[in-house]
Amino acid sequence: MRTMKKTLGFRLPSLAALFCISLILTGCAAKSQKPNIVFVFADQLRSQELSCYGGVNIKTPNLDRLAEEGLRMTNAISTYPICSPFRGMLLTGLYPMHSGISNNDHPLNPELPSFAKACKEQGYNTAYIGKWHIDGIGRTTFIPKERRMGYDHWQALECTHNYFKSQYYDNESEEPEYWEGFDAEAQTRAAQDYIKGRDPEKPFFLTLSWGPPHDPYIAPEEYLAQINSDELILRKNISEHEIVNELQNNPRFVIPEKYIESHRKLRKYATDEQMVRKQYAGYLAATLALDDYFGRLMETLKEEGILDNTIVVFTSDHGDHLGSHQFYGKDAPFIESISIPFLLRYPKAVKGNTVSNALMAPIDMFTTVFGLANLEHSAIDGIDLSKVVINEEKDTRDAILLMNLTHFNNTSLINGLDTYRGVQTKQYTYARFEDQTPWLLFDNANDPYQMNNLVDNPEHKKLINELNGKLDVLLMNAGDPENTQQIYDRIIKENPERQLLLDFRNVNPGKF
Repeated sequence: MRTMKKTLGFRLPSLAALFCISLILTGCAAKSQKPNIVFVFADQLRSQELSCYGGVNIKTPNLDRLAEEGLRMTNAISTYPICSPFRGMLLTGLYPMHSGISNNDHPLNPELPSFAKACKEQGYNTAYIGKWHIDGIGRTTFIPKERRMGYDHWQALECTHNYFKSQYYDNESEEPEYWEGFDAEAQTRAAQDYIKGRDPEKPFFLTLSWGPPHDPYIAPEEYLAQINSDELILRKNISEHEIVNELQNNPRFVIPEKYIESHRKLRKYATDEQMVRKQYAGYLAATLALDDYFGRLMETLKEEGILDNTIVVFTSDHGDHLGSHQFYGKDAPFIESISIPFLLRYPKAVKGNTVSNALMAPIDMFTTVFGLANLEHSAIDGIDLSKVVINEEKDTRDAILLMNLTHFNNTSLINGLDTYRGVQTKQYTYARFEDQTPWLLFDNANDPYQMNNLVDNPEHKKLINELNGKLDVLLMNAGDPENTQQIYDRIIKENPERQLLLDFRNVNPGKF
């Protein structure tokens, strides 16, 4: 030791110096302990397709590994299963009536609190890559920094489904660029580049938003070649059509005539089995691609040495009927539409192969992530499930909200779907129309494909009354007046030229 001390030219530190060094190292360790957050979500990917959720047509090994190494939520539910409302709930933790996002292509108030803003306030760098769809000004319009809800690094576009010729805006450039090849793959590369080029002195919060497998159900040829549409196992409820027939035969509202032909012809995508198989094949091929891309992203985190200090989440905004109940699209309260994956890896707090059946809504997602990360956020509608999923707190929630607030979406125009409100419990799905008429009641434990609507069964009258009571409480907490006319008045005030809404009101006088 003496020789080393002389050769290297240093002296043993004093106790006081050791104490100071200890404080410095403790501070550095505390700083490094603040986890990065990588939040990835697909568009229109229902949970039933992932093999870790029991999917039978494809294998999704990378997402399965995420479940094996962390948390899988079995009751993650899309409260309002269309794009913009989910995104508004996700980014703010607020219900649609509190955030203002009551339908697609509706602007989110940039003054609202958001999780990206909260991350920035706590020392994080923030980045958003991919589909945005909450600006509401135009689907290809440049979105300035003040409308990005706290995200600084920016490679995004409001909305496109042209996945092989997909535009985006790169940070402050107002000239659109194009993602190379299939946009989800290029967006993943951009996310990898962001991680590799990050500031190592600061934690980062990265959101990656993919457009597929949302229709038009396309994917690179290498993935399409892996799917044989004739061999696909379709869901058993592909033959159930009584619910949609009732909506078609006894319409609750009038569809403007100029939209009828163009939208009703799309019913073939839900009623023609060969057409369903063709669409389903593209959907699954896109899902295979996303699983591969997710694996690449995880490998980058591993190579950078930050995987175990990163909270990694994968989810989706909503599902897709793909012909189940012979419904087109999404937005109805069927399990194919509302059940979404939620997978999370963070070994510092969550053990591998953790499975939770706690009910999770979009408003709870970042709240739960923040709970695991020990981060602070504004008072919001969502709750922190972090201690519930690791069994440190009792699961007390017994119902979460379901809703469809407007008529101007494909599901209403094609299937005749009226506005509704409902609840999802761990056993039941219940929905009623705005005039309080009960519409759907499914016992999912005994009827997982929702083939038997119990709503008119007198034996379930007491249950329906109980579920209505839970729904009333949830609506009050959500600030939802259950009044389409009030919602439409607000939309028209914000956008007097919302033509489809004006057309709806014109042919349904006094109703909306």
